[in-house]
Amino acid sequence: MVDFTTPNLCGASEQFNKLAGQFASIKDTLQGSLEAEIDTLKGELTGSLSVLEADIKGLIPELPEIPDVSLISEIQNLVSLPTGSLSSLTSLANIKLKFGDALDEAGFSLDSLVSDATSAFSGGIDLCGGGIPNFVIGPNGKPTQKAEDAGMPDGDPVDEDGADLTTPSAEINTSNAALAGDAAAAAAAVKENLPKTDIASESGNISNAAKTEYAKKDAIIRAKLQKDGSAPSPQVQKVSNATATDSNLPIKDSLLSAEEFQLKLKGLQNRLTVSDNNVKKAAQRTSFIIQKSRKPDPENILASGTEKLVRDDSKSFSISFSLPQGGATFTRNNLSFAGKQHTIYKLGVGIWRTYFKASGLAASLIKSKLDTEARLQEVEQRAGQRLSDRSARDVGVTTTDIEELVGAAEKDGENIIAIYDELYKGVEKTYAVPV
Repeated sequence: MVDFTTPNLCGASEQFNKLAGQFASIKDTLQGSLEAEIDTLKGELTGSLSVLEADIKGLIPELPEIPDVSLISEIQNLVSLPTGSLSSLTSLANIKLKFGDALDEAGFSLDSLVSDATSAFSGGIDLCGGGIPNFVIGPNGKPTQKAEDAGMPDGDPVDEDGADLTTPSAEINTSNAALAGDAAAAAAAVKENLPKTDIASESGNISNAAKTEYAKKDAIIRAKLQKDGSAPSPQVQKVSNATATDSNLPIKDSLLSAEEFQLKLKGLQNRLTVSDNNVKKAAQRTSFIIQKSRKPDPENILASGTEKLVRDDSKSFSISFSLPQGGATFTRNNLSFAGKQHTIYKLGVGIWRTYFKASGLAASLIKSKLDTEARLQEVEQRAGQRLSDRSARDVGVTTTDIEELVGAAEKDGENIIAIYDELYKGVEKTYAVPV
């Protein structure tokens, strides 16, 4: 190593030489005071260490704090802009550029997130409540999904009377059955496929060959779980658990003393949420295998472990089957990955939009009905009397009309799920090649 303390040496640094001299002085002090009292030694060193700290900070300035770029913040800014304006379009383009690929890989749809955020924002709902995944871009410049940020309480916690958990454990287990099933399946898949590896006890290093084998097994495990129908994302599972809770747990009296038809609307809202979530689950499952087809080894490996997906624009496939609702035959020919907007993508996006256009109408009508009734109840409480008969308030688009829309959405959802499943099978069968 070059002796930077040599006078007039090319490349020597006066500041570095100063630090080296200070270190040498402190070393000499320690060696000469091995038998001295600790308090005496501490007093001698405190001043020297303080000067050394100041000189080091002067030599290496502190890096400035750069705040993370937050997807939630970016979407909040977007939905506050006038819809269709130049500023709104520019903001959306920037979000796609920064977060688009990361959202696609995680199974999220940016268009759906923006649509949900716009609806929530117009309804006065806080967008920080977990509806938008917490993706951030830190100093490394890569979008990363983090856990939901915890808010700070405004005051001390207050003990509530009757807040003890009294729900039978069997009811809770029923609500979380899907989560428990997915967890058990994941544990079994890992146990079955995890390779055995010897790690050097001296260093703990893992060879490149072992890393490759682990990456391969990880891809197989994920492919197997996705194919078997496990929840493709935490968001899908959260909704499944929430709707299961509403369906399975004992009914409690509402603190708002909701009227009968309000409870019916909320029941319809729950049915629609279940249908929406099932469609999202099927769509994400299909999206994952489409994404897998363009990934490198070993991420493109299939659940069998003996085949992988490789795109080939010369290949195509067709699907033709009877839809579960209505019995009509659904047929699409020449589905392939050829072209920028390939036919597989067009079919997947097309059926998504068809379903959620109808589902969104039903959801909007339910929300409008519930909001109207909440305002009427507030007026009644202030006036101290009922304004009109209940039957007179269910006018215009009635709960019966909404129930028919929800029923139609549920049937459409089953058809859409069947199409996604056939699309999944077609991609897997057509583009699989031996590993």
